[in-house]
Amino acid sequence: MSHGNRFQPAGGRGRGLRAVRRVQGACGPVDVSAARVAWSRFVARICGSREECAVVFGVTFQTACNWFDAFSTPTGDKVMQAARDWPDQFAAMLGEVA
Repeated sequence: MSHGNRFQPAGGRGRGLRAVRRVQGACGPVDVSAARVAWSRFVARICGSREECAVVFGVTFQTACNWFDAFSTPTGDKVMQAARDWPDQFAAMLGEVA
C-alpha cells in the first residue's frame, strides 16, 4: 500500500509530520475574489487604461479588459513583472488582499 509523499526532496530524507505542517501552514489560502479586485485596482492605478495595460504587460486587449473588470487574475510571470517594476504599489496591493 502506498502512502502520500511527505515533502521528500529528491535523494534526501523525508520530513516529519511537524515539519510538513510548518511548511503547509506558512501561508493561508488567498480569497480569489479579493485577489481579482485588488489586481483590477492595481492595473488601473499603474496603467490607467486597458490599452496601456495590454502594452505594458504584453497581453491581449481582451486579457486587459478581463483584469480591469476583475474577471480574471494574471499568470505568475505577470505577477512577478508587477512586483519587480512597481514594488511599493505591489506591496500595497498585497495589503488589500490580506
